[in-house]
Amino acid sequence: MELSFQPLVEWLNAHQDAILITIAALSFLESLAVVGILVPGVALLFAAGTAAGGTGIEVQWVLLAAACGAIAGDGLSFFLGYRYHNVIRRIPPFTTHPHWIEKGERFFKQYGLMGIVIGRFVGPIRPVMPLVAGFMQMKPVHFLSINILSALAWAPFYLMPGYLVGASLEDENALGGTHMLFLVGTLLVGWLLAQLVWWLYRNIRDKRNKMQLALMLAISCVGLFVAVSQLMQLPWVIELNQAAALWGIELRHPWLDHFFVGLTQLGYRNPMTLWGILVTLAIAWQRNWYACGIWVGSLLVGQWLLVTLKNGFAWERPHLIHLPPESFAFPSGHTSMNLIFLGVLALLCLPGIAWRRQKAVLSGLFILAFTIAASRLYLTVHWLTDIIGGLLLGGFVLAVLYCILLKKPFERIKPMPILMASILAWAFSLGYWIVPNFESLLAQYAVR
Repeated sequence: MELSFQPLVEWLNAHQDAILITIAALSFLESLAVVGILVPGVALLFAAGTAAGGTGIEVQWVLLAAACGAIAGDGLSFFLGYRYHNVIRRIPPFTTHPHWIEKGERFFKQYGLMGIVIGRFVGPIRPVMPLVAGFMQMKPVHFLSINILSALAWAPFYLMPGYLVGASLEDENALGGTHMLFLVGTLLVGWLLAQLVWWLYRNIRDKRNKMQLALMLAISCVGLFVAVSQLMQLPWVIELNQAAALWGIELRHPWLDHFFVGLTQLGYRNPMTLWGILVTLAIAWQRNWYACGIWVGSLLVGQWLLVTLKNGFAWERPHLIHLPPESFAFPSGHTSMNLIFLGVLALLCLPGIAWRRQKAVLSGLFILAFTIAASRLYLTVHWLTDIIGGLLLGGFVLAVLYCILLKKPFERIKPMPILMASILAWAFSLGYWIVPNFESLLAQYAVR
């Protein structure tokens, strides 16, 4: 953190009652048209987040304060643009910097509703995008819904780094090197696999070669899955699984427990069913029935294979936590179904995303899939071989699906409705199924 912001941290530490108000005010200014360009909002929010983490304020209130400030700032900017668009263009600083509005308008025309979401995270255009949306006479109800949903994602992105730094400075039981190695390793594996997939996608142009590669991948996944299913019964593999489970127990940390329990709960039946239904409706709303069939069919086939294989192998889970899931262990359902969910979304949505952004989107989806898989290993509800089997099952389904899409391509769909459906599903799941029952969920995953 910059030394010049240390007085702010010290002042907030001395006036803890003002921390949440300060965070809301800084978020408001950071989101306000033009003001956000002049105010070093990222650094100030980092400093405020550090103070909040150091004083022990619960993180949900910190994120709520930041989200409310951001919603108010963007909302006011949109209202000014919507109501006074003819006047604002003729006053400073827009008379001397007309390129601010011109760049925002080009971005809005190119990405539409998605531009509002992207614009909240892209520094140079972020403070003017709500204003431009007002200039373009976007429907207020559409802007308000996107404003709220994107603010809920923006708040942790901007506040959590500072909050975690502040909490670690005050907490004697801060994350250690082993914890950081586990987290960084998880992110790195997901990122590296995404780079490999992207490289193959970009460099293999011939359709026939793509088909052959996808078939080879499907066959390889089947062969490796069979090998793992046989090897996991060998004594040395059983010892390896047990060692990995005990390592997961030793890795436990209250911060990681909160993160991984919340994340892994999103992969259970109710949240996943809601997510699948809302995405189905988002695709059906575009009247792309073939893509809708691909989406629903892939999920049903993946779920059928998963249940059949689990019951067929009937492999017991580790019994190291208070209340492990009742289903069998091999392969990991969280790992396979989340990989299938996110992989099918990538196949359907990437053609509708600008080429220069496809790599970043693909990387994010792979990182999320591998983080969910890592949560099952960390919480010791699966053996290591279960995770590997889940990845291979998911890879097989995606490889076969890619062959089908190469043979019969689908009409391009708009990714924005699918993104909104996904955010809505996750937000509802957190607010209805997870947050109200979080203490009991933590107890369920507590080590015996």
